[in-house]
Amino acid sequence: MLRLAALGAVGCAAALWLLLADAGRGHRRVGGPTRWPWAVTGLAAFVAGFAFGPAAAGLAGAVVGICAWCAAVAVRSRQRVSAAESVAQFASILANQAQVSRTVVDALETAAPLATGPIARTAARFVSECRSVGVEAAAQRFATGAEGAVAAWLADAVAVAAASGGEWVPILGVLESEAAEDAATARHFHRHVAANLPQLALSAALGAAIALGSALVSPEAWEWLTGVQGQRVGLAAITIAALICARPLVSAWEQTR
Repeated sequence: MLRLAALGAVGCAAALWLLLADAGRGHRRVGGPTRWPWAVTGLAAFVAGFAFGPAAAGLAGAVVGICAWCAAVAVRSRQRVSAAESVAQFASILANQAQVSRTVVDALETAAPLATGPIARTAARFVSECRSVGVEAAAQRFATGAEGAVAAWLADAVAVAAASGGEWVPILGVLESEAAEDAATARHFHRHVAANLPQLALSAALGAAIALGSALVSPEAWEWLTGVQGQRVGLAAITIAALICARPLVSAWEQTR
């Protein structure tokens, strides 16, 4: 018993560490690896399996896992919307400043303090590095950040504009349009896909609640469910339900990258 209690304590500590580690990285990197749904799923399966058996472990793991991944997709989609809107705002300010500034660096120095959201700190660092290491090197560092593909395109456009010395205002105008379109796409995905994923989690939870409620009100049903045949049928049903839910969740997760 002490060994099981120690194992449970270690599992809880590992789950909390993974959750806090992901939360700490959330504001620095959008679209990075997320491990806390796996930790929560494993912890729920361990506790339920220890208390009620393998079928309960599978049921708890499936339901908690589906709910956790739905929450993770919704959170990361919201972060993607915030980052895309921040990049779009910065690109719009930079395109406007490009029309009245003599050089790209002048436009950046004026636009960076006006940026808000996740990209604000990155834009300020971009400007400082333009003065210290040059526009091209600073653009390469900016492009490797976590603000998305449009931010990388913006960095490339700034580097090309600084190197060409010619008509660079139209280039930033095109980037402004691309950034606005990317932000609109992120908002559309979040509104019509990510924001509706809690319904999938609710369906999984309601299905499990109905199955358990039916077994609890009937001693014969509970005896069958906890027997060998009921365990096998339950695990098969859980596996099928998890596979059905995995397809939309995986597709939604990939779209938030």
